[in-house]
Amino acid sequence: MAQIPCARMLARKDVAEQTKEHLRATCAALDMTTLLHEIFLCQDQLDEIARRRQPLVIKKRGSYVTISGEFTT
Repeated sequence: MAQIPCARMLARKDVAEQTKEHLRATCAALDMTTLLHEIFLCQDQLDEIARRRQPLVIKKRGSYVTISGEFTT
C-alpha cells in the first residue's frame, strides 16, 4: 500500500525517535486544507498570467507569495 513520505519515515527502524517526534510535530502543524487552497490560488493566478501575457510581478506577503501580471514572450 502506498504511503506518504512522513508515514514511511515513521515506519523505519533506523530513524531516531527524536527525529520521529520532530516529524510528528511538523506534520501536526501543517494545515493541508489551507496549503491546497493556496496552491489552487497560485494556479489560477498563473493561468490568468498566461492568458494576458503581461509582465510577471511576484510579491511576498507574510509567508506567502502572490503573483500579479503575466509573462511576456
